[in-house]
Amino acid sequence: MNLVIINAYLFFMAIVLALLEIQTEGECGWAKNLPTWRPASETWYSKMYGKIMSGKALTGYHLTLFSFVLMIFHLPFIFGYALTLENELKNISLFFLFIVVWDFLWFVLNPYYQISKFKAEHVWWHRKWLGVVPIDYVGGATISLLVLIPSMLSVSIMQVIQWWLINLFLFLVWTLATILLALFRFSIKH
Repeated sequence: MNLVIINAYLFFMAIVLALLEIQTEGECGWAKNLPTWRPASETWYSKMYGKIMSGKALTGYHLTLFSFVLMIFHLPFIFGYALTLENELKNISLFFLFIVVWDFLWFVLNPYYQISKFKAEHVWWHRKWLGVVPIDYVGGATISLLVLIPSMLSVSIMQVIQWWLINLFLFLVWTLATILLALFRFSIKH
């Protein structure tokens, strides 16, 4: 399928998930006020999750939502798309880019935050920042690229990097357009 169509579809899926989370969480990010399972922070799996997620607490809400999205990403294989190492690595790579976009869109589209409050002092659950972005975003994009390394053994390195850069570029373009639309929408309301 065409790379642009796949990327656009994933972007619209990220918008829908961001809007769903906004409806669920409102102004309280990271499931702060949701009646969700929260294991003790001393458990080994909570500690492991916290290390992977830059200190974020494990919640049943996030664990099930991330699992569900990962399962959706694997639907093409259930429908008969060839399950090869290269296809799976691209799938996982897109998943990591997707979760960064999805998370950021929560801020872009959330009337309680908007882009103006996308700063460390307003976003308590993103504890570590690298300049103007949470370290999780840099980590997600980095993992997205690194997961492709094994596929570089069977396909040219330039092909793999080009595929990744095109996806990254398309996500950035869709995101910028969404930011502009959101700023226009919120400016009309005020």
